Amino acid sequence: MAGEYHVGDVTASVAVCTLSSRDLIAPVSVLPGVAIAGRLITVNLGIERMVTNLLGNPGIRALVICGKDSPVFHTAQAIRALVENGVTAERRIIGAQGHWPVLGNLSTAQIARFRDQVMLVDAIGTSEIPMIARQVAAAAERVASLPPMAGSEPAVDTPSRPTFKRIAAGGHREPVGYDPRGFFIITLDRNAGEIVCRQYSVDHAPAHEIRSHSAERILLGLLRADLVSRLSHAGYLGAELAKAEIALRLGFRYEQDKPLAASPQKPCK
Repeated sequence: MAGEYHVGDVTASVAVCTLSSRDLIAPVSVLPGVAIAGRLITVNLGIERMVTNLLGNPGIRALVICGKDSPVFHTAQAIRALVENGVTAERRIIGAQGHWPVLGNLSTAQIARFRDQVMLVDAIGTSEIPMIARQVAAAAERVASLPPMAGSEPAVDTPSRPTFKRIAAGGHREPVGYDPRGFFIITLDRNAGEIVCRQYSVDHAPAHEIRSHSAERILLGLLRADLVSRLSHAGYLGAELAKAEIALRLGFRYEQDKPLAASPQKPCK
């Protein structure tokens, strides 16, 4: 299943979750005994993907958790709670502290199989490769004495993948002047390191100005001030502001409604 992970030795018995530490994935994945290594951020879709991937290889019997945990999502605590406590009838992880710890795309049988299959090894906060290697080796030695899981495939329903209804990209973009609240001119103030967004009313009279180095902050400010009345206009502004921020950061030439082009302008730091 798609995700941010590297496959190691598929015949090995240990999986490693590096939590939010992306830089650990590659070096950990090549350690002896590691079948797969990947990072994990969220306590819902993220854990679902991890469970699905581990169920796909019944030879994986240990899960080492290392790296830096997210202080926002409390991912490590949620994994521990899942293994130790399981889920409610609604598939909410019992005792998990992170936001919305519900595994809605997994069956209870898949969750039970995962809890039976893996032994959890707590190395949270560890980022030194030699220390992680020792944890992996110790885990592999411990699970070597465990009886194999029945069958070469999970003895439960095949892990399901969420299905999405595909829609076509594109649509009709309304003219800028169609928004009754006015239109916007976006420019760059490179000396100040800012994006400048000026609103004009439908009669071309100056109305409002907002400045920031961040496209997101400008768009949120426009929406907060209720200066945009059309969703298509908001989408257009979001795309243009993002383009302006890229140009500001990388030193590209920016002209509203035109593709980005490289220029000798000095990038903003």
